[in-house]
Amino acid sequence: MKELHLTDYLVFPSVVPVGKPVTVSILPRGDNTYLPDGYEYTLDIFGVATATSELNKCKSKKLVLHAKNGGLTFTETFDREQKYVLKLTLPEELRFCSNPYYQPPAHGRVPRPGDIARPMMYLYALEEDLYPMRVFKGDFHLHSSDSDGHESSCGVMANLRKAGYDFAAMTNHYWFHTAEKVNRIFAGVEDIIRILPAEEVHTPTEFVHVVGVGQSRSVNDWYYQNRQACDAEIAQIEQSLPELPEGINRYNYACRVWTAQTIRKFGGLSILAHPHWIWNDVYFMPEDVTVSLMESGIYDAFELLNGDCGAETNRLQTALYFEEQKKGFDMPIVGSSDCHRTDREDEDFPTPAFTLVFCEDRSFESIRRAILERRCVAVEKYRDDSQYRLYGPYRMVKYADFLMQNYYPYYTELCRAQGTMLRSYETEPSKELASLLRTMYGQSEAYYRHFFGRD
Repeated sequence: MKELHLTDYLVFPSVVPVGKPVTVSILPRGDNTYLPDGYEYTLDIFGVATATSELNKCKSKKLVLHAKNGGLTFTETFDREQKYVLKLTLPEELRFCSNPYYQPPAHGRVPRPGDIARPMMYLYALEEDLYPMRVFKGDFHLHSSDSDGHESSCGVMANLRKAGYDFAAMTNHYWFHTAEKVNRIFAGVEDIIRILPAEEVHTPTEFVHVVGVGQSRSVNDWYYQNRQACDAEIAQIEQSLPELPEGINRYNYACRVWTAQTIRKFGGLSILAHPHWIWNDVYFMPEDVTVSLMESGIYDAFELLNGDCGAETNRLQTALYFEEQKKGFDMPIVGSSDCHRTDREDEDFPTPAFTLVFCEDRSFESIRRAILERRCVAVEKYRDDSQYRLYGPYRMVKYADFLMQNYYPYYTELCRAQGTMLRSYETEPSKELASLLRTMYGQSEAYYRHFFGRD
């Protein structure tokens, strides 16, 4: 029997508020799942967190519904934050092929292609603090040809949009001004994917690799334009440092502290990046330095996942993070790609690690607040879009897992053509192409509104 694909039916809305009556529609996406009028359909509703394997012993509801225009509509109140299963039972006479000329095999009739006896769909109920938030897929660390990346910055953003990204921070080495350039080129279609001002800071020594996102000005520029004053600040930090573990270079440590503090002074988010990156056969940062910086609270977030550094780095950083959590040091986390090339079809496209953020909009302040308040999930793909690991607060991971399975497959399909056209817009911008891009963006926004009940 053929298994039903998730997108054979659309459930609108698929995200609902807890404790409030909501009208839900189940709509077919093709004639293979069309629900004819004049029949009774049974819908079982139960929560994955509150049900048991014996459904007659769990809290569930059974509704008898009648189709209209090929779909079903019902009104229900969901009393707890969790994923709910909608299990639809079709009448016996609708479970088989409707073609009168079809000759079934000798052993009996077969199910109509695309149908199963009890197709399942899902929705998610959220408490009122999380329900108003929108999910945004983004990357806090990647590179373009403005530093050591392989593609133009606009090309990178176009490839990210093809994969369903909503925002990205282009953290080129020593260079803060990529966002200005991309926003200038994409001026007619800037809403399609948001680029945040950002840089990877290496001042005053290459031993410093700190990701700064959203600050009002470049920390790299600030240092080189005010070197004497900045060096004095670093010296003062070095002098005031407590005793550090043996072997730690106090000057390099002070530089890392100064960089994080300066990013924060300019209103940005400072991210402790890839400490377990293998560089010259050793960790980029001595382990004692990493632990000390995590426990000091100097940085705003920890780059738990780094796609470019590979699986070993991520395993070690994840283990260390949970070890520090056990000791009481709970730091916000992000997943980033550190990607230097996004157009390789033979590898994870375009990046193997990213972050899902739950916030009001794509403004930097909204994203920053969500990170600091732990309304985010770090995602690591290890095979393809259907094989991934999620890290973050349990509540956020449960919700993110539902979205990865139910929202992003179709949303990404809508974004794919937008990204392809953005590549063309970079070199041949026109009013006609901008108008088409805005129309296509409107389609993905309409899907978002239907899915999350924002109509």
